[in-house]
Amino acid sequence: MNIRRQPNIYLVLLLTLYLVFMPSQAALSQGTAKVIDNELVVTQLDDNGQVKDIKVLNHIRVFGKGQYTIEDQTGFKLSSLRNLYSKEPVSEQNGMIKISAAIPGDRQYKDIYYLASIDKKEISRINIPVSVQVEYYLDGKKVKASELTGKSGHLKIVCTFENKTGEKKVLEFTDSQGNLVQKEAEIYTPYVVSLSGWEFSNKKFSNVQAPGRPGESPGGVVVNIKDKTAVSWTVPLIPPKYPAKQYIVLEADGKDIELPSFKIAVIPVLPTTSEVDSLSQVQQSLSMLYDGFDKIQAGVGAEDKDATLLYGLKAVEQGLQQMSSGLGTLIGKVKMMRFGLSNPAFDAASYDTLKGTDAEGNTPGAKDAAGLIKKTVDEKLIPALAAQKMVLNVMQTTIGTSADQGQTPSLSTSLYNDINYLKTAVAGTPAEQVITGAIEPKLAAMNHNVGVFRDGGQMITSSGTVDFPASVSALELGANMLSSSLGKVDAGLGLMVAGLGDIDRNGKPVKAVTSDGSPATLLYALAAMQAGIDEKALPGIKKIKEGTGAIGSGAGEAKEAIAEGMKTFASVGAIAKALEEKAKAADTFLGKPEGAEGSVAYVFQTPEVSKQANAVKYGAGVIVVALIILFAIGRSSKQVFQAGVQENA
Repeated sequence: MNIRRQPNIYLVLLLTLYLVFMPSQAALSQGTAKVIDNELVVTQLDDNGQVKDIKVLNHIRVFGKGQYTIEDQTGFKLSSLRNLYSKEPVSEQNGMIKISAAIPGDRQYKDIYYLASIDKKEISRINIPVSVQVEYYLDGKKVKASELTGKSGHLKIVCTFENKTGEKKVLEFTDSQGNLVQKEAEIYTPYVVSLSGWEFSNKKFSNVQAPGRPGESPGGVVVNIKDKTAVSWTVPLIPPKYPAKQYIVLEADGKDIELPSFKIAVIPVLPTTSEVDSLSQVQQSLSMLYDGFDKIQAGVGAEDKDATLLYGLKAVEQGLQQMSSGLGTLIGKVKMMRFGLSNPAFDAASYDTLKGTDAEGNTPGAKDAAGLIKKTVDEKLIPALAAQKMVLNVMQTTIGTSADQGQTPSLSTSLYNDINYLKTAVAGTPAEQVITGAIEPKLAAMNHNVGVFRDGGQMITSSGTVDFPASVSALELGANMLSSSLGKVDAGLGLMVAGLGDIDRNGKPVKAVTSDGSPATLLYALAAMQAGIDEKALPGIKKIKEGTGAIGSGAGEAKEAIAEGMKTFASVGAIAKALEEKAKAADTFLGKPEGAEGSVAYVFQTPEVSKQANAVKYGAGVIVVALIILFAIGRSSKQVFQAGVQENA
């Protein structure tokens, strides 16, 4: 972009007029100051970008009438001293500069301008409040300024500035609760570095750039003006808002390089901007945010604080632990029931009736015992009773009936047959009476009783008949009923065992689920419930507690940070006041007359890079610049003074 304007190589230096102008205006308007001392410290940088020479252009304005002698003290040894604008004698002796001034009757003030050169031996001990270092690079290699002359390549200039005025100070201010607070802060004299009027010939330079980096380096403003490219920067070195140390970077592609002497102005000033002050709104928002975090922290609470989230979570955790412990106990009892019903380790085939255990010493459960009993009933008792009935049938057949007769006695004939055979043989003898009166009745009773023993009824005894319910048939029926009942018991116990579930060799319930994935056995359901509590619920509660604790801690840290932030916001006014006081205190470099109002600005000049550059030419440039400023100040101050007189009148 091209902008038409009157070029002025001293634009940067003339910016200092604002600083020099302000004290004069204030002094005249108040009518209290008799002497005003304005200093412009001109520092020349050498070929390596270090301080080479320091000159102080001093403007003293004396108010009043008649003859005055001004004694202006100096803190440094001078190598030369000369009056630049008038003929009044200026001398220096024992660190005191003496100036005689006569104010004519038609004037109300007198301006004196002198140029003081600092002895070069003094430079090493001078602490300029803002350090300025300039470095040159060509194609990435660091070079001296003089080594750039006539070269071509990528030029890079890096200027580093550091405000070295920081000092600890205890500030007092009122916080948002109305409490008086003391806070230690590092307060700097607010300096603004202005780099303006840096011009590059478009015939020698292209791709001129001034990149910045947030928090470290401000970007420059690059403007193409006819056949030149002008670059300017404003670098506020005003902590805490701006870093105390910053740098600027200029890059360009150059050919047959030549550079003018660039000016870098350093001004102690606290800038006034049009920024809307929203501090009260921010403080109110921070206060509301603080209250919100306070409620969060209070709600989160602690494990030992009733009616808080962490307290409730701890209670839930304890309840789950008790539930898990109770489930463990219940699982143990159910496992005992499961083993009592059916011992998975029991081997019925090796069961020893006398020992009551199998070959490995395992005892049977209820279902195992029912199975053993049923097996015994089915395999031994019922067959034994059937065999007994068969024996009793054989006994009845062997006894026979009174109708059995006529066969020759043998092993296959009945006792009745044999008795009848004997009775025929002993007919008419006493033996017949024995058989008829004694043996036959006994055989008949025996035959009857064998049938009663087998099928039940009334048993014939010597004293009469008695009921006999314990017949073999009754026992056989009972054994069959017992077998059937044992079968039902076994089936029922089997259902109970199946409902309780199987247990593996490690004593853990075997996984069993239904078609929809639900636990199919009691033991697995209880184990799954306990596992859910131990493996999910309790770890989940622990994570929730940790997260909740983190929220509480975070809220507490946020409260502290916000409280500190609120304190910082509340301290802004005190910091601004302290900065303003520091800016007012930075009113001299060389020294000033006692009781005088002062101001000081700094200008750093880089060496000229050209084939014709030399010290004489450079020195003349300094004087020309000084005279331009002095004439400008003289005219401006006169107008201000006249305006002040009219206002006071």
